[in-house]
Amino acid sequence: MIPLFERARQLNLTQTEQEILNYFEQNPSSAAYMSLQELSRVLYTSNATIVRFCQKLGLGGYNDFKYQLRRELKESGREVLQFDDYIRRSIALFQDNIVSIDLQTAERIAALLTSKRPLYIYGGNLSSLPAKYLQMVLNSLDYPSILVEWDRLLTALINTVSDDAVLFILSAHGNDRYLPVFRKAKARNLTTILITCDPDSPLIPYSTISICTNDQNREYRHTDVNSRIGFFTVIQILIELAAQGRTGGTP
Repeated sequence: MIPLFERARQLNLTQTEQEILNYFEQNPSSAAYMSLQELSRVLYTSNATIVRFCQKLGLGGYNDFKYQLRRELKESGREVLQFDDYIRRSIALFQDNIVSIDLQTAERIAALLTSKRPLYIYGGNLSSLPAKYLQMVLNSLDYPSILVEWDRLLTALINTVSDDAVLFILSAHGNDRYLPVFRKAKARNLTTILITCDPDSPLIPYSTISICTNDQNREYRHTDVNSRIGFFTVIQILIELAAQGRTGGTP
């Protein structure tokens, strides 16, 4: 049994809370991606009742409950989804990613991107796609930047860029192969911005600013199939801030 459900079984639940638990136990994969409003409609109960059920489990609320359930489903290998469930999951992950982005952090990054300081944007493999998009739009907005797509060039640049340079690096896996770059940048007091989807990336402690999206690192036949939708979402928000002049000036 899923540990979250086991814990719930130990609680003194009301009849309505028991119905909520039963529904999740019977539909774990799809229910884990339902919105609060959607679940409320299905169960004919209030949003507040569902939230109180989640809080009884020691969680902050419904979103915390879903995150925990998704993690435990993945760990147990039980995350089997039908086609409609995949659509619901994609929408839920997109919404979760939007909610998790801190606006002040985004504004701080946008200020750096539009500060007229030397800007280098790096993205390798699939991460080069959002990197190219950002660089193309910034240049169109008259905020010059240089696109870097080879890690060897990035390694060489870290020793030669000016002290006021900004390095914007996208790395889904947050690979430790970039550690020498980030360590050198930190030693030089350079400004580094990291976008990753690995919350345990060893690069985060060495970055000036970091954002972690909820993209999922997956492989199919040894091929990276991470969609980078979260990356593109963050990039689009930064572009909107830059275009609307909401950066608050040069940092």
